[in-house]
Amino acid sequence: MTRVQQKKQSFIGEMRAGRQQIGLRSQLCSPIAAEALGLSGCDYVYIDMEHSPNDLMSVLQQAQAIAGTPAHVLVRLPRLDSLLIQQLLDLGIENIVVPMVETVEEAQTAVAATRYPPDGVRSVAKVHRGNGYAAGNDYFDEIDGRVCLIVMIETKAALSRIEEIAAVDGVHGVLIGPADLAADLGYARASNHADVTNAIADAIPKIRAAGAFAGMSAGDGTAGRKWLDMGCQFVSVAGDIQMLAAHARAMVKEASA
Repeated sequence: MTRVQQKKQSFIGEMRAGRQQIGLRSQLCSPIAAEALGLSGCDYVYIDMEHSPNDLMSVLQQAQAIAGTPAHVLVRLPRLDSLLIQQLLDLGIENIVVPMVETVEEAQTAVAATRYPPDGVRSVAKVHRGNGYAAGNDYFDEIDGRVCLIVMIETKAALSRIEEIAAVDGVHGVLIGPADLAADLGYARASNHADVTNAIADAIPKIRAAGAFAGMSAGDGTAGRKWLDMGCQFVSVAGDIQMLAAHARAMVKEASA
């Protein structure tokens, strides 16, 4: 086992052991902010490449900062991109989140990007951070058991196929994207509408019955606790920009009063 892998149980290993995972989202593109989140007591830091200007180098720097904390690193891609999945895995990012997956075929494409031939299309390299820069000898024996591939369900079309997508071999988790799902259901300005929350609540047991872990993104700890109690196994409860902006507004309002 390499030095990068020695530090902690894998994220997927934690969930397989029945431990629910609570995370914080990060869009500030800052290693300092990421490290602070990692030391907050959360189980994972969810670095966003879709709705922030993160690139490979900034993700690497944040992952290096989080490596000194108890937290795991999850990274959301900007889109389904097999090359980017390969690059992130080489950087030692074991937990990959792919947005806007709508079909079984797209889920299978994502799976193939995480696996070496003959089971997939990941190109083979040995000297990279994921392999501890070739310091160990067992990376290729262990990596398939450590990678956690999470696909996001964010549309009506995807919701209608959620059981088939969740059952794809190599898809480990299904994360509901409440904002985009709400928009596609006709509630762009009301993601907490009953039709949206009911659709998500109905999807959670279907995901789990198909053999995948169910996840959600929530706006606060109270909402996060609700989704965990409803059967989700991983939930992010806030984001760094969200918390910074909200706290800043509150402090200015308090001082102005």
